[in-house]
Amino acid sequence: MNFYQLKPKMPGGFWLTVFIMAVGIGMIIASLTTTSKTLSITGCVVTIVALILMTAIVISTMTQRVLVTFDDQGYTVESPRGEFHGSWLDVTDVSVSRTTGKLALWHGPDRRTIIAHPARVMDHEFMMIREEIRTHLEKCDSGDDWDG
Repeated sequence: MNFYQLKPKMPGGFWLTVFIMAVGIGMIIASLTTTSKTLSITGCVVTIVALILMTAIVISTMTQRVLVTFDDQGYTVESPRGEFHGSWLDVTDVSVSRTTGKLALWHGPDRRTIIAHPARVMDHEFMMIREEIRTHLEKCDSGDDWDG
């Protein structure tokens, strides 16, 4: 049984909130030398707001992760859209989008399971998923039309 975890990129807003938090902390430190209550209060508010934003960004990024599990019988994909299962023997086709980091496992013309990388890239982890799918389908002899 193999597990893969696809993670989104940390948004640029995260680094902006880190900078804002540093400014807030700098304001608090500066207020210690000037006895300015306004600077101290403003620094505290800026730091707290930045911390709240940073926490929200981290939580939203963590909830966008995709967990893919493979075994000899089939696969499981856990994503923000739900949990999907399938058997290798039922896979009739596979399609891969190299530009958007998506892979579709078809179970006949009406059912498919999409594995979408949350960062929309084809990184090393996604390539390993693709290769493991190829290996499982070759074992089942249903991967003859694989173009991935």
